[in-house]
Amino acid sequence: MLLLHLVLLQGSSWQFDSPSTPLFSTRMIATAQIDLPVPQPVPVPVPTAMPPAPQTRAVVAASKNAAQPALQSPSQANAQPSAQAMPAPAELPEAPPAPAQAVRPSGAAEPTAGPPAAADAPSESAAPRRLAREAGLGPGVIALPPPVRLRYRVESNKFPFRLNSDLLWRHDGSSYDARLTMGAFGQSKVLSSRGELGPYGLLPMRFGDKFRSEVAAHFERDKGYISFSANTPNVPLLSGAQDYLSIMLQFSAMLAGDPGRFPLASSITVQVAGPRDAEVWLFTVERQEALALPGGEADTVKLVRHPRKPFDQLFEFWLAPTLAWLPVRLRITEHNGDYLDQKWESTQAPS
Repeated sequence: MLLLHLVLLQGSSWQFDSPSTPLFSTRMIATAQIDLPVPQPVPVPVPTAMPPAPQTRAVVAASKNAAQPALQSPSQANAQPSAQAMPAPAELPEAPPAPAQAVRPSGAAEPTAGPPAAADAPSESAAPRRLAREAGLGPGVIALPPPVRLRYRVESNKFPFRLNSDLLWRHDGSSYDARLTMGAFGQSKVLSSRGELGPYGLLPMRFGDKFRSEVAAHFERDKGYISFSANTPNVPLLSGAQDYLSIMLQFSAMLAGDPGRFPLASSITVQVAGPRDAEVWLFTVERQEALALPGGEADTVKLVRHPRKPFDQLFEFWLAPTLAWLPVRLRITEHNGDYLDQKWESTQAPS
């Protein structure tokens, strides 16, 4: 009898189903590679009373079309961020100007020899001038959005289920912290940015991209480059550099402070850092657009970063004056047509 059982067992076939693939994809927001020519360096005045700092190259420029209508100011009936008044904007030169004279800090003695100071040299202190050059934005008016949490409804052709998304923005007037979270079923992808606030906007110090583990970019301003935890090569830190998340909030602050600064059809080039590299992106102020969103209707200004290489992403975001020029819609489209579309659903106090 035992011999019969052994014969039957040896002739049986045992199979187990392989584990199912995970429902959540780790590739929710892919990095973009852009190969653009490096702009020519612009001489930067160096304060005589400050230690030498690494020279940076200004890469932010705005081409303004006078025939285009200016953007409308935010409604006074809605939440109005407090603007920080700065000197009037100056037109950026088409060609690099002649080297400027160093600015003498207040209280320093008159030099006994040397060329006279430039006639148009401002009387402001050297530190704000250095930060202005570092930000690459030039004099202007900015208005930081108040701390807030925005929740979004996410639409995508890549996932058969609903994703949740929210943007948390906090600052204390001298530093900021931003976080964009998207996920489902207890798993999430988080983009984070933190840094300092200068007279002309955001100065990122660290950008993180996390799903299970995190990779990060570090803005090492004292050394003049951006380093990466993924051990990819360092990239020279250009003037006005932002990251994948801070770039939207920087545009929010600039347009809130001076809506007419970048009229329709303006083009702006900015170095944008991701978790593994940094490239120069070209943005266009495309149009004004009224949106019907889950949270209500909103008049917006649309900015676009168009792809320039075969596998680049199309990056679009809409800023709403009635929400302190914060992004009420974000859409990323892959080269194959896959997309993630985040639409504003509600506004909450930060926590």
